Amino acid sequence: MVNRHCVGFMIDRRTFNLSLLMATITSGIAGTSAAKPPPQNDIFLNRLTFGATPTDRESLTDLGRAAWLDDQLGRPASDADLDARLSALTLRINYEKGDDGEGHSWPARDEFLPLSSLNADPATLLPLLDWTVPMAYDERSRPGWEVVAASLPRAVHTPTQTREVMTQFWHDHFNVHSQKSEYTAVFFPSYDKVLREHALGNFRDLLGAVARSPAMLIYLNNDESRASPANENWGRELLELHTLGAGNYLSDRYSHWADVPGATQGAAIGYIDEDVFEVARAFTGWSVGDGRETGEGRNTEKTGRFQYVERWHDPYQKRILGREFPPNRAALADGDDVLDLLATHPGTARFICEKIARRLLSDAPDPALIDRLTQAFMTHSTAPDQIAQVIRALALDPAFDAPPTKLRRPFEFLAALYRASGVEVAAPEAGFHWQLARAGWQQHTYPPPTGHPDRTEDWTTTTVLNRLIDLGLSAHDDWFGCTPTRLDTLVPKRVETCAGLAAYWTTRTHGTNADPLPELFTSIDLDPSAPLPDSAEDRHNLSAGMLAFAALTPQFLFR
Repeated sequence: MVNRHCVGFMIDRRTFNLSLLMATITSGIAGTSAAKPPPQNDIFLNRLTFGATPTDRESLTDLGRAAWLDDQLGRPASDADLDARLSALTLRINYEKGDDGEGHSWPARDEFLPLSSLNADPATLLPLLDWTVPMAYDERSRPGWEVVAASLPRAVHTPTQTREVMTQFWHDHFNVHSQKSEYTAVFFPSYDKVLREHALGNFRDLLGAVARSPAMLIYLNNDESRASPANENWGRELLELHTLGAGNYLSDRYSHWADVPGATQGAAIGYIDEDVFEVARAFTGWSVGDGRETGEGRNTEKTGRFQYVERWHDPYQKRILGREFPPNRAALADGDDVLDLLATHPGTARFICEKIARRLLSDAPDPALIDRLTQAFMTHSTAPDQIAQVIRALALDPAFDAPPTKLRRPFEFLAALYRASGVEVAAPEAGFHWQLARAGWQQHTYPPPTGHPDRTEDWTTTTVLNRLIDLGLSAHDDWFGCTPTRLDTLVPKRVETCAGLAAYWTTRTHGTNADPLPELFTSIDLDPSAPLPDSAEDRHNLSAGMLAFAALTPQFLFR
């Protein structure tokens, strides 16, 4: 016989005790950490993955931290099983018939198609940029949306969790709005792949790959930059966001290059506007092989990759951070030497290390810790695993055991919830993107080049918190469209009571020292000893409600 309280709970679970949930969340945020921290191993895992799972916990216990970390940092960028999983996913394409205004039309279309662009040679996607061929804009922009559609399943299911966490980090650091235009959309799959391949590698190699990426070149308008005058967008963001950081912008203190400390020795400690202009000149001619006209009846090759247009380059002498660049140098020498200079600059080292520590550990990491990470960054500047060495230094530092203070941002919250529940994630309409956008998270479509903010205070507005509640309550619903898995199929047969079910889901979300959440039962008048419902649908709904309750607590919200 089904206990009436269980049934009542399931019927009304969308509205159950939201005031308690909000009070729980806000009280946790006010204290800037989880009320009762998760187990120490869960803290470690939650910082280096998209959320601890039973398998992760077992692996970490068996291997120990150092070996577990070595395993994660040593895994390759691609995984055959994950690639197979992603290749089996589909994304709906749906648009009405239309025309281009010049007598060419296309029929309506509504079907589910595989994610075919993720590993495609970018040259094969160039026909989407051929405006002599009539097609709906949705066709041209689809490659970018496929990366978005794959992002949540990848975050949940990839075995290379630390690499994927860092790939997301680099997407914010080197932000490109995939839907800025059809061009950024078409080149976005190759950009995503580049960031993943270099996510744990050498920073100079990563920086060079970003600088040559068609998606970035187009996003920051360097693809058309040529002498007299050069476009400054890429040069400014390279200095301000990608390497030295805004903290090393010194135009408010120095108006002449020679006044900047270290500049007359060819090693300025920071940059001024003059450096921005000179860096922009160094990258003139860095463009894209998409068949574009370059003058004198010539076009770039149709490779879908980087191409240098020598006639667009400013060949004259330059001075950057006090270093003299002579005129008429070899092709690409100016830009590559700028990247060499910036990638090995102490200011870059500290800026990057502080951002990594802020992402993985806390909003205000100890300056002494940043000193240690900066030393690791500089010591391993030529190592192929330089970034991995910095992460290893951070993760094995005693400071990494500090209690959780970072609020999970919306994408991380949803991924962690699915990893905790153990469901299969497949979102054929990528509806999660729009749900996350309501919470301020725009996966791969964040317009400013800054990327998403990364401080807890930026994610504690009433709007965001209400949306997190929505995500927690709705994530496992059919209408949400993210998972076909029924939660009742994941519950062990040994679980027979409401208390047992609550303990099962709380352990999966909070770790082995989880509280039984007695407030769950008292706040909704649920009898812990009541047997589980007979109906599979009711058991699924009861599980979803308990998962939501466990996820919307400080112990889960903070990582």
